Amino acid sequence: MDFIDPRTFLFIASLLGLLCALVLWVQARSFPSEIEGLDDWAKAVTLIAFASGLAALRGHLPSLFSVVLASGLFLFGQLLMTVGLQRYCGRPPLWRPALDAIGALLIVIVWLTYGSQHYQGRLFLMALAHIAFSAVGAYLAWQAPPRRFGSRFLGVFFLLGLLVAIYRIATLPVVVEQSDDLFDHNLIQQIYLGFFSLGVLGLSIGLILLANERLRVELEFMATRDPMTGALNRRAFFSRAAVEWARSRRSGQPLAAITSDIDFFKKVNDTHGHHIGDLVIKDFCQRTSQMLRIPDIFARFGGEEFVILLPDTGLSEAKQVAERIRQQIQKQPGKGLPAYTVSLGVAVVVGKAAQPESIEALLAIADEKLYRAKESGRNRVEG
Repeated sequence: MDFIDPRTFLFIASLLGLLCALVLWVQARSFPSEIEGLDDWAKAVTLIAFASGLAALRGHLPSLFSVVLASGLFLFGQLLMTVGLQRYCGRPPLWRPALDAIGALLIVIVWLTYGSQHYQGRLFLMALAHIAFSAVGAYLAWQAPPRRFGSRFLGVFFLLGLLVAIYRIATLPVVVEQSDDLFDHNLIQQIYLGFFSLGVLGLSIGLILLANERLRVELEFMATRDPMTGALNRRAFFSRAAVEWARSRRSGQPLAAITSDIDFFKKVNDTHGHHIGDLVIKDFCQRTSQMLRIPDIFARFGGEEFVILLPDTGLSEAKQVAERIRQQIQKQPGKGLPAYTVSLGVAVVVGKAAQPESIEALLAIADEKLYRAKESGRNRVEG
């Protein structure tokens, strides 16, 4: 039976790895710094690509390079891939224990290469390390935000690497009985090296997909959120409000709007400075958001003006929500912030009622109530 030269698989893995590493390096330099781990992934794929190239030259280079250095690069590359995933997921990287384990493993590999010359022992240790890194990688990939196709794709290839490493250990007795050469032309070596090459490509593509999906989420967030507070911006509010308006019309359920304005905000800025004014706005957003339900829509319309849309909420309930917000804001704010209050206006459309005829008209009614609250002395709810 004719077989592909096993070295070919490693050369392919090396070449494809370098090409994917180039893409990851570009991503690491051009993507927002909020997406952590890209540098680690680029370094990881680069090291694994060089490790594959060195391993392919076994028999043409001294064992120091083709065995020991190749093993070290491969192990450190897998570590960097795992560390990158930990950073990407917002977890502290576990450097020290992993580095200690890799150092001890390399010492044993050196002894197995130059001392006992135990080929089977080297294969077993490398496969065992591969199992450990693949298991951790699969777990992290499955948890990695935004949990879409990219994270699932990456997780599947980590699991594939895990299965290939288990297969490697399970077939060790047969491999050693047939040959002690990595590049012997037998089916077991072909399967292992073929899947290894596929794994390098699959993991690299998975990392690239994961980074692209995260970038898309970041861009969507930037396009729909107020940069200072994280609340929805005006454009995003009306986009989501249109959906709720249509749903309210179809179902006949009420839809409530609350407009709010921080009282005497100009005085806060003039007295304490714009920096404190910004902190007051952030404090208001934080405390208000904590009092809303998941379906509720909270947006900053500009300056100290905010709007809340409450699906399936009648006038009485909406006024209760507004009153709870007013009472919460009236309490002493965080340390270093001046006391402040808020005025709120409430309006409701009941399902298929003819008036108001649009979300803009509903907000206009809520604004009228807000102005009435201000004229009545502020720190009030009108509805």
